[in-house]
Amino acid sequence: MEKQANIEQRFDEEDGYDAVVVGSGYGGSAAAFRMSMAGIKVCLVEKGRRWESHDFPTDSLKIMSAFRMENRNLGVSFGPKDALLQVYEQGDSVAAVACGLGGGSLVNAGVMIPTPVRARRNPKWPKDWEGEWNSCEASAATMLRIQSVPVRFPNAKVVGDIAIGEIEDCSEDSMKLSINFDLEEPPSSQQMGSCLACGNCLAGCPYNAKNSTDKNYIRSAIQAGCIVKTECQVQFVLKNPYDSFQEGKTSRKRRRWRVYLNEIDYITSDFVVLSAGVLGSTGILFQSQMRGLRLSETLGSGVSCNGNTVAYLAGSPAPLNAYGLDGKQLPKKIFQERPGPAISSSYTSSLGFTIQTAVLPTAYPSLLFKGILTYGWPNGFWFFHGIIDKLKQLMGFKSSQAMVLNAMGYDESDGKIMFQKDTYKIHFTPPQDPLFLRKIKAFQKLTKKLGESSSCQGQVFDTQAPATVHPGLYVCDASLIPCSVGINPSLTIAAAAEYVSRYLVKDVLEYKSKRGIPL
Repeated sequence: MEKQANIEQRFDEEDGYDAVVVGSGYGGSAAAFRMSMAGIKVCLVEKGRRWESHDFPTDSLKIMSAFRMENRNLGVSFGPKDALLQVYEQGDSVAAVACGLGGGSLVNAGVMIPTPVRARRNPKWPKDWEGEWNSCEASAATMLRIQSVPVRFPNAKVVGDIAIGEIEDCSEDSMKLSINFDLEEPPSSQQMGSCLACGNCLAGCPYNAKNSTDKNYIRSAIQAGCIVKTECQVQFVLKNPYDSFQEGKTSRKRRRWRVYLNEIDYITSDFVVLSAGVLGSTGILFQSQMRGLRLSETLGSGVSCNGNTVAYLAGSPAPLNAYGLDGKQLPKKIFQERPGPAISSSYTSSLGFTIQTAVLPTAYPSLLFKGILTYGWPNGFWFFHGIIDKLKQLMGFKSSQAMVLNAMGYDESDGKIMFQKDTYKIHFTPPQDPLFLRKIKAFQKLTKKLGESSSCQGQVFDTQAPATVHPGLYVCDASLIPCSVGINPSLTIAAAAEYVSRYLVKDVLEYKSKRGIPL
């Protein structure tokens, strides 16, 4: 492996790439595709591995090898560092990260809701985006092949009636997902499966029905010539200290950037696009700053969590059907009575937040999920309640019904990501959430009723002079979004990546043209 890396280093030093994209989620995949389609020589680098549908965990034993947990409060961690699902707990906050070719699109619910007008009117929202935003959002929706949910599944029926009656001025949102329901015939080359409504989306679709970015943007980028390197974690980026080298009697320009995989091995490129997610991209920039790259002292500031508040409801007598089904259980239920996709309904209140219900995958140990992601009322009661709930589930009691409640809104976007130099680990403080108590009250109303039921263009600023940027260094992931959007941000991130990619492609092509490099 070391020998191969050294060979790659020498190759990249002599030739390298026009652009290196770090990360393969909604941001990185869109940037890699658009540049590759323009004839630009692109290398996409991904920390995780490729995941096929049959690789995704479908039971609690398998998920332990695909799950990593780090508790910053206790200083303990377990699970492989390249695990598909990575959870970081600190204080009363949790950050969840996906690791694999396709990034977060592999294990999210695939919810695709247009960016609300309220977010786009926020003073922090770049005005430059507005002229092209609708076309960028349409491009992203087309690539991700979003479709309407064809059936109102059981948990949506039960919760919908309660939500509209109990939460102030609550209305149901139109839902579209990047999931194939076989409503439209997919291209034969994609070999996509059709959604079986098993409810396991959040652990990765085992039936190849989710339109994750590896199946569209990345696949198309590869067809256009993009080189993909998986299981390669980028540590930091630095400017190439050598502008040129002698080749015979002529002087030849070197690539502008070095993308380091460790302290020795690197890939060279003229442009670097950081798309490793908010934690990943920020961590790379912190390590680059430590090694001399001039970056703003405000790096890591202004973090938003999209107002996300998660709760876990267990023990409801209502027929929620919000546990995922395994292969043996699927034939026993008709499509309409299955759990459905992870999220198939959404309700927005005039109080300023959106509530969605989510299905817990069959692979998730529900007791563990309840313990690390939720706080019971009263505190500490969750463990005892969780054991009883798990026993009921195993014994098949109808009263053992559970589901996840997720509320999204608008926080103050004043969170902070910090880098601990001695351990090389990221720490974070969450933003203030003025709607938190309202969301908790809404959760309590729902659970009570259920209990009763039967110019911003993505460039990185240089601190050497005001309003200057590092030529060839871009960020293209959720870090671009300047404020809470209040809904699932996947389509917003992809649209922002489409926008940045238009200028990124233009920048790369102009740079190549000035150097006299043929396309």
